[in-house]
Amino acid sequence: MMKKLRIGAVPYMNAKPLIYGLDQYPDEIEMVFEVPSLLPGMLNNDQIDVAIIPSIEYFRNSNYAIIPDISIASLGTVESVKIFSKLPLQNIRSAALDKSSLTSCALTRIILKEQYHLSPQYSQWNKQYDIEGTDTDAVLIIGDNALKIIDNGYITLDLGQSWYEFTGLPFVYALWVVKRDRRIPGINNLLKSAKEEGIRAIRTLATTESQRLQLTHERCLNYLTNSIRYDFGKDEINGFLAFYQHAVSLGLAPKGLEVVFNES
Repeated sequence: MMKKLRIGAVPYMNAKPLIYGLDQYPDEIEMVFEVPSLLPGMLNNDQIDVAIIPSIEYFRNSNYAIIPDISIASLGTVESVKIFSKLPLQNIRSAALDKSSLTSCALTRIILKEQYHLSPQYSQWNKQYDIEGTDTDAVLIIGDNALKIIDNGYITLDLGQSWYEFTGLPFVYALWVVKRDRRIPGINNLLKSAKEEGIRAIRTLATTESQRLQLTHERCLNYLTNSIRYDFGKDEINGFLAFYQHAVSLGLAPKGLEVVFNES
């Protein structure tokens, strides 16, 4: 009996176009859903064969190869990665970071340090979207929760927009990767085809997601078509490398990264 291909993905709306139709092959593919911060460890331990991982994790592990042409990125407003602050941004002294996303945590540190010249006291936090339950000045929330939250007078900072204002480049939140020593025939084409099918089905996905999240169809469609980008072309690679340089300068990633693509 042929071993199933185990694909690790995040459960958020922004990943749905990248995995479209993969659940139609239950005898060949096993979908595993987990928060972004846990998927790299599962890949390292061979619990899964390919994973969508946070960008920052690629910088921290020299054993990954990137599936070409695919990412979860934004150029400007992203909507689903936000800081909610009780105070004017320049007065933030403490911030709670949603521990489910390592990339967004690193991006928060970069934006607050480099753009706002702030070094608040950081703590980890994972209480979904109950921001009123925090005793910090600000809180980072990601994914579907950030889309659903009512800000109730909080000052909000969209980190996708902040990054674009800071660099003029796209921001890459996540990538498909495999282990460099792991050859999986046809994986590049499988995932590229899923992405292309997902983009063609974006209106259907917006309808499904609006029902799941209790958001309007228009909001979901705008998010999937305007806020999120799915390519990993020249501009996205430049944004990815700029993020890496800032991460290195703040001690969030080691030097010496090479961008290695999977050749399967």
